[in-house]
Amino acid sequence: MRALSLSDLQRRVEGLNELPTLPAILFPVLDQLSGNSDDIDLQKTVQLVAHDGALSTQVLHMANSPLFGMRQRISTLRGAALTLGVHRLRDIVTSCCLMQVSPMGTGEMNACNLWEHSLACALIARTLARKLGYPDPERAYLAGLVHDLGILVNMLLIPREFSLTYKKAATSQRPLRDVEYEEMGLSHEITGDLLSTHWQLFDYLSEVMRRHHDVERATLDPMLTALVNLADLLCRSSGLGYGYSEKSALIIQQEPAWKIIAAESPRLRYLDMVCFTLEMDAYASEVRTLVSVLFQL
Repeated sequence: MRALSLSDLQRRVEGLNELPTLPAILFPVLDQLSGNSDDIDLQKTVQLVAHDGALSTQVLHMANSPLFGMRQRISTLRGAALTLGVHRLRDIVTSCCLMQVSPMGTGEMNACNLWEHSLACALIARTLARKLGYPDPERAYLAGLVHDLGILVNMLLIPREFSLTYKKAATSQRPLRDVEYEEMGLSHEITGDLLSTHWQLFDYLSEVMRRHHDVERATLDPMLTALVNLADLLCRSSGLGYGYSEKSALIIQQEPAWKIIAAESPRLRYLDMVCFTLEMDAYASEVRTLVSVLFQL
């Protein structure tokens, strides 16, 4: 396969013919939820979400998932806002909005697999952030959620090339990123960076999207990028990857991300990886069920 040039991709991105835009409701809602929790007008936030019927249905389904710690059923958006709190409501709204821009039935890769992986990474990155003392666990959630959006770009802008690449990666059970470079001359990190610029995402998200497989080159927030990298590796090694199993054996303590976090957080030495892996495994079936339901709404 002929390697794609970055300039070719850039032209396609700038053309905006196939690249989706974020749902218009996302930014007003995030703006409402970005301040001090005491100053936020939850009623206005609820009205904004309720304005989009599909989004409000998805938010309620997600709010009632055990993944977000609910023990009693929530039947209204206001109940979700009051019960979950500002940060979790923001996570849920963002997750649902991003899933709305996914292609369905594009090439070899199923969009459900992408979002199962992304949501699991978000949850695990946030859990790791809390355990290791990273100051903004919600930032870790968002970074985990968006880190692989370059795959979405590849599915939409270069569907034929990416479909062949994905099929080869799945057949050989090799990391998708490695096969992307071999077959296309670039990876989803590069296209993710293009999407980040197009959507004008925060700089720290752009860095995670560009460096989550190359953590030693992260400069803006190395620990955040390392947290997402570890979450990504753990997901892919436990069956929450891209719809196929990878052959490579993971020795987490030898990963560059582990060393970066160890230098930043003394708590890492006390992290019980056996218990954490069991905790992570508990996410798997819930994540699959939730994403499957959200894609049917």
